[in-house]
Amino acid sequence: MKEEDKDKALIEEALRVYEIPPQWVFASRVDRQLNAVVIVTNGGKKVIHKAGEKAKYKLTIVEIAGFLPKEELFWSERLNQGIRLSELKKRN
Repeated sequence: MKEEDKDKALIEEALRVYEIPPQWVFASRVDRQLNAVVIVTNGGKKVIHKAGEKAKYKLTIVEIAGFLPKEELFWSERLNQGIRLSELKKRN
């Protein structure tokens, strides 16, 4: 197997383990001496993954994509403004 194929397989393994979609990868690099890959996401999170290792932590959508997911606003008569559903749940 060529070195390039091994590098590509290691990057794909890291993306699969950390559940990072390829479109949200800002940069990646393989360190052949350590047999590890370094991935930087669009959200600015740096992940170091060694071959065959399990995920050390779970990444959030903000760490992966760099933006908050959109939430629908609901109109609150009591507050007289739009409010996110997650905030309504916190107040009750």
